[in-house]
Amino acid sequence: MMIPRTLPVRRPLRRAGALVAAGLTVLATLAGCASGAGSAGGDRTVGVTLNAASNPFFLAEGKAIEAAAGPGVRVSVQYANADVATQSNQIDTFIRQRVSSIVVDAVDSDGIGPAVLRAKQAGIPVVAIDVAAAGADATVASDNVQAGRDACGYLAEQLGGRAKIAIVDGSAVSAIADRMTGCRQALAQAPGIEVVATQRADLTRDKSMTVASNILTAHPDVAGFFGVNDPTAIGIALAAQQKGVRVKIAGVDGARQLTDLFGDGLIIGTSGQDPAKLGRTGLDLATRLARKEQAPSAPVLIPTVLVTPQTLGSYPSWG
Repeated sequence: MMIPRTLPVRRPLRRAGALVAAGLTVLATLAGCASGAGSAGGDRTVGVTLNAASNPFFLAEGKAIEAAAGPGVRVSVQYANADVATQSNQIDTFIRQRVSSIVVDAVDSDGIGPAVLRAKQAGIPVVAIDVAAAGADATVASDNVQAGRDACGYLAEQLGGRAKIAIVDGSAVSAIADRMTGCRQALAQAPGIEVVATQRADLTRDKSMTVASNILTAHPDVAGFFGVNDPTAIGIALAAQQKGVRVKIAGVDGARQLTDLFGDGLIIGTSGQDPAKLGRTGLDLATRLARKEQAPSAPVLIPTVLVTPQTLGSYPSWG
């Protein structure tokens, strides 16, 4: 059956080993607004390099960081256009500028490692947000295991616990690996769900559309999909629409560009993240480290929330 209306074409989002949960007490301490954090000891500059300005998730992080920089704290927010070489160069520029600390949402968790090491050798602490960055002094990220577990558990439930599904995976970064781990945990509790295909895209709508179309050609009886981020889920929905089939799709991110599509009957849910809280908490950690204060050794995890058409009204949409 053809879908009644064409899904809107929207700009993609995008989201790098595994993270462990920090205690709720630590999270409560760090999650407050960073305003005024650098007021003692003179002004401090925090260099911030985020993945890509084309992604509303990273823009939300950047805007939150700029808003949270209170008296005594200056921030320089840069975007790396999803290119690890560009991001490495940005970190090198921050080193030459002798910033007090650096916040990085890594394009490539391992690939950014040498630049992180150069910063640390220069005495500049580095905080990773959203995904891991090799060698970072501290990390704050969404609980991506929870995100994958909730999304896939909900998908299995909505399929009645018995169906064939496919998974469109993404880049080899920690956040995506953790979502896949959580998804597998959920599906292990649903033995009637059979995963007939798992293929990797690149976290973008267009590539995911092509991958999903190929899966639907090879497995026309697939009833559901898990997409590891919202652009992936949107690409899957476009592929299903193009082929005139109905499938149930769950994603991860919680951006408005996906939740606006709930009424189309294809996308049934997503695990919502809080990019603004990631940005604020990352800045707070960075200013603490710049003052030579101790940071938690374990990654600080921000819980995700399952967003469905039924719960959307109480969810603070972003993007």
